[in-house]
Amino acid sequence: MYPTIFGFLESYTVMIVLGVIVALAVFEIFFRKCLKEPGGKVYYVELSLLISIAIGILGAYLTQNLYDFIQDPAHYSWSWTLTFYGGFIFGVGTFIILYFVWVRKHYPDALEKLFWIFPACIALAHAIGRIGCFMAGCCYGVETHEWFGVHFHTTDTTVVPTNLFEAIFLFILGGGLAFLAFKKKSPYGLSIYAVAYGVWRFSIEFVRGDYRGTFIPGITPSQFWSILLVLFGIGYFLFRFFYLNKRIAAKKESDETSN
Repeated sequence: MYPTIFGFLESYTVMIVLGVIVALAVFEIFFRKCLKEPGGKVYYVELSLLISIAIGILGAYLTQNLYDFIQDPAHYSWSWTLTFYGGFIFGVGTFIILYFVWVRKHYPDALEKLFWIFPACIALAHAIGRIGCFMAGCCYGVETHEWFGVHFHTTDTTVVPTNLFEAIFLFILGGGLAFLAFKKKSPYGLSIYAVAYGVWRFSIEFVRGDYRGTFIPGITPSQFWSILLVLFGIGYFLFRFFYLNKRIAAKKESDETSN
């Protein structure tokens, strides 16, 4: 399709950077305009997010290379290919560590509010990144001769544009999650994202045509992580609904009584 922009900028890299910028912009608008949080408190979260994004990108490279090494150790060589779940796990893991070590001291309730908007930010950034995949001709599907088939410069025939389909899905999901965050302050955005994207990614893998290795027979690496993501989403919903909400309500009632 369009592997470069203006003849020298890699479209995939440009879209990844644009996705990060959009995610940070949505975060900024939500915390500073919608919640009207003081800039000093938000600064700690922003810095932690930037560090987490950098570690997440590194993790995306490392994870794909781990897949490649497990698949064929004898012929392994370093690949500059990213995998979403690797970046997601490394990035989120890094932020959680930074939150409990550093951010919580300055902004104790940041994590609760992040759960409202963070899923929308991830989905929108991922959607723009998938546009980059479409332009670069990666993350495509199996061969097809249907009307929606696309011939990338990296393929020998027309294939299912799974990258474009996923971008559309993620834009819709991200928009819905943003609405829940800005209008409803819903604490269930994380669960909705985890279950919706996990089910989607597990399903779309059946028509993915770019082989990414395997470490569990019968399913792709992304399907394995999708199963865990769905289980996490269901588990968090149950935890939130039956325990955390009651605890937060009890604390609020206690604070109002003491005042």
